[in-house]
Amino acid sequence: MDDSFDLLLHGSPVSKFPETLFVFWLGMSQAGVLLSVFLLIMNVKIHRRTSLLLELSSLCGLLVSGAFALFYSEQITVNVNFYGIGIVAFISLLFFTTHLATADSTESLALCNEMLKIRRPLAWIILPTMFWVDSILCLDFASSHNAIWQGALFPLYVVSGIFYLGLALLVVLLSFENYYNRRTEKFLMLCSWFISVLFFWMLLVKGEGCISSFVFACVVPQFLFVKAVRENLWSRLMVALCILFGFLLKCDFVVCHRESRLILDFKFADASLLFVGAALFVAAFFGVRMLLSRFFENDEILMGEVNANDDDAEIEEKKDVYYSPFSAPEFKVVRLPVLCGILVGVAYGYFTSDWAGLVEPVAAYVSCVLVCLQPFVHLGFSKKYRESKNK
Repeated sequence: MDDSFDLLLHGSPVSKFPETLFVFWLGMSQAGVLLSVFLLIMNVKIHRRTSLLLELSSLCGLLVSGAFALFYSEQITVNVNFYGIGIVAFISLLFFTTHLATADSTESLALCNEMLKIRRPLAWIILPTMFWVDSILCLDFASSHNAIWQGALFPLYVVSGIFYLGLALLVVLLSFENYYNRRTEKFLMLCSWFISVLFFWMLLVKGEGCISSFVFACVVPQFLFVKAVRENLWSRLMVALCILFGFLLKCDFVVCHRESRLILDFKFADASLLFVGAALFVAAFFGVRMLLSRFFENDEILMGEVNANDDDAEIEEKKDVYYSPFSAPEFKVVRLPVLCGILVGVAYGYFTSDWAGLVEPVAAYVSCVLVCLQPFVHLGFSKKYRESKNK
């Protein structure tokens, strides 16, 4: 145990590891919901347990990052761009709550059906909002630490990395659920190749890159080509954890500008902070997971191959229905809320000076709230109609 233990309680202007952990958990807070809404929009077969785990992990990651920001407020500077993360957190909570409501069909079937109709429209609003907030935030944060990260390619690199992080996190979560998911591994391999291309492009253009992060996050996952590694629970878990560790090394490189600093100069206080953050995440995640177990436990299959004997096999037999432009049911759900959100966002940008970072999140906030109110409005009007008809 070294004298850096004081960092655990009071922080130190010399060490930047609390800021590294803040950035890491902030990325974790975006990964789960980003992956969940993307798969929902792309009509990838993903079911309740998988998506709920992803959305819950994002909320728990936000809790941990918020705890680091509060406890080490003197070291971690939060500017106006971080307010967009608060808006994303709120609409992510709305998205998670609507998913819980659609799962609880025993309480009110009508409400569940109405909530089910707004899940996909909410995803269409959340996805571009996360792209907007993450791109502006990461570019502002990284360039404030090192001007070399300025450029249009860096936000794409970060957003792709967050998506990749969500896939690795999904492998870890499903491992604890004792499930095996082949399609997740396919996505993981494909994304590792894409991240590798972006890494080499950044290295060629900027002249800097964290080689150790590339090894852990992009090279190690190639072992999934080996069948023995792919089909063993512990080996899959180790590969996913290596990806998470590679992402942590990348965060440390952006904050500290030193290659493999976390490996070569790792102190007891750093290990303590890492353990505290992981313990807080695990406690929050599994605490809520057990509290809401009735929403998670069901007979649905997970994202993956579908057999003819599965209960959800009829999903594959449904044919796509063509809708003329601007006539799809999802568009009818979002058109008025999005219009109101745009008007509020424009008004906000007109009366404030920080419109570039928050105008879209504010518009998304208003749009999501109005979309979530629609099921209750529809049920209220239908109830009045039935009462007047009975009279």
